[in-house]
Amino acid sequence: MRFSFALIATVAVLSTHAPAQSTGVTAAEFQARRTALAKAIGTDAVFIAFSPLPARRTGDVDWPFRQEDNLLYLTGMNEPDTTLVLLPGERDHHELIFARDRDPATEAWTGRIMSRDEITAASGLSEVATSGQFNNFVDLLMQGRGWGAVPAPDRYYAAPGMPSFLAAVRGGRAQVWLVLEDRAGATALSREQQFADQMRRRYPEVKFRDASPLLHAMREIKSAAELALIQRAVDITSEAQKAAMARVLTATRESQVQATIEFTFRNLGACCWAFPSIVAAGRNATTLHYESNNDPIVRGGLLLTDIGAEVEGYSADVTRTYPAGGSFSADQLAIYDAVFAAQNEALPLMRPGRKFIEVHNTALDVVGRELLKLRLVTRNTPEQARLYLFHGTGHPLGLQTHDVYDRTRTFEPGMDARRRDALRGHRRPDRRRCADYRGRAEDAVRGCATRSARD
Repeated sequence: MRFSFALIATVAVLSTHAPAQSTGVTAAEFQARRTALAKAIGTDAVFIAFSPLPARRTGDVDWPFRQEDNLLYLTGMNEPDTTLVLLPGERDHHELIFARDRDPATEAWTGRIMSRDEITAASGLSEVATSGQFNNFVDLLMQGRGWGAVPAPDRYYAAPGMPSFLAAVRGGRAQVWLVLEDRAGATALSREQQFADQMRRRYPEVKFRDASPLLHAMREIKSAAELALIQRAVDITSEAQKAAMARVLTATRESQVQATIEFTFRNLGACCWAFPSIVAAGRNATTLHYESNNDPIVRGGLLLTDIGAEVEGYSADVTRTYPAGGSFSADQLAIYDAVFAAQNEALPLMRPGRKFIEVHNTALDVVGRELLKLRLVTRNTPEQARLYLFHGTGHPLGLQTHDVYDRTRTFEPGMDARRRDALRGHRRPDRRRCADYRGRAEDAVRGCATRSARD
């Protein structure tokens, strides 16, 4: 049995669908997020979030700047050398941001810097200070001295600039909240961890708390604006998949399909890829996170594209597997259908009140059932099914491709996720029927009030 692919590719080339335009997250929404976080940490606290330091690629070349997820979530600012401070107990300086000043010399090299008025308009933060003032601000905060437009001769006698927090410091109640989430694989202390270590030595009476769980819980439920941004990223990624399906019919190397994909991302308005594109031909597709994208494409084989665009910080992740020659062979189609069956039977469980583990176990059971039909396993057991499906079957989308979530939490309206089902032949090299094939399909799914919706 062979399945025609040429018609699908032709439709992809002729498609005139344009991804819907998003309106983005408003300053009012950023303000509401900060207000919610401030309420959660209490009036004896200060919250501080830093932008990341430049990431060096090689020599004097840095990677393009990408804001820290939580700082982006709270301000919308994708600017380096930025620090957000929240002081819930203060009347005057209850929230402020430290950012770079406009500087013609710097802008001549790396581009325009946001003005203070632009920062306020985008983020809703009315108090904007110069980045270089942050260390002095911390000293004034902890020591109870004046902050702001206080003439230098009078500053010594000025009333405390942030009296509520000073009272908390003197009363032994003060808490400094930072984003201290564990970064798996990190070999060096983060900027937040270094700051906490320095502050503990100088102010041992102050307690340090991790704001990551609070922020993660907030980020799990997406707003309408966030869902619109994710939808736009998914729409652009879907168009890139269609373009890739058409390109594979004439491409000779994986890199040529990758070029088509990433051109489509930028051409349709995405800033960049959300993660490095995976374009894997033949046996390369059995590597979960294949990297090189430089091997030949063999007619008669399969091509896997695992790709995602990023729009205003929000990610998509869509995977397809299709025949490089235009038609599936009987064995290829059998594997493809097995994967598709797992996805279709697990998808209805992605609805309010259910959990990811239920979705995963259902997909694993269907995979085992289909593998048994194909005589690739001897019994439908989780152990045998895991020979081919050895990873999780989904994850949330958001400011990260694998966005933050509580694996034990039930699905709620406003959650979104990506369904992933796959079979990989390299786990059973004695099975020649499956060794050269990997079927995989991934779709974005958003949680509605009573059901799930595939995008």
